[in-house]
Amino acid sequence: MSYVNAPVHDLLIRIKNAYMARKTTVDWVVFSKFKVNVLDLLKEYGFVKGYEVKDIDGKKFISIELKKVVDPVNDIPSVKFFSKPSRPWYVGYKDLKAVAWGKWLGIISTNQGLLPVHVAKERKLWGELIAEIY
Repeated sequence: MSYVNAPVHDLLIRIKNAYMARKTTVDWVVFSKFKVNVLDLLKEYGFVKGYEVKDIDGKKFISIELKKVVDPVNDIPSVKFFSKPSRPWYVGYKDLKAVAWGKWLGIISTNQGLLPVHVAKERKLWGELIAEIY
């Protein structure tokens, strides 16, 4: 198993690549609470069907169930990263903009946990802008 420097980036890219390859599952994703929080947001906004945490030989892994790709143009998500391990990208609530006019999902890490960008803007919270998914 290789060392991943940016685990959330790895998770989002694995999901995108699986959609591009028309897969229905992503298996063997190493477990972390942060990844589960990201997956909760993705599930809430309809980017994934669901996920399951599995315990195999004392190590936890996540298995992700994806939606079936019917229309490649609209069903395959695009991901734009802002924060990187070498350079976190912090934004105030005044600098937050809705992703695609509120149709898609921007992920921001605040002191109240991971939130969509539009919710953080309503609550006037600032934090680290992780990624935008559309």
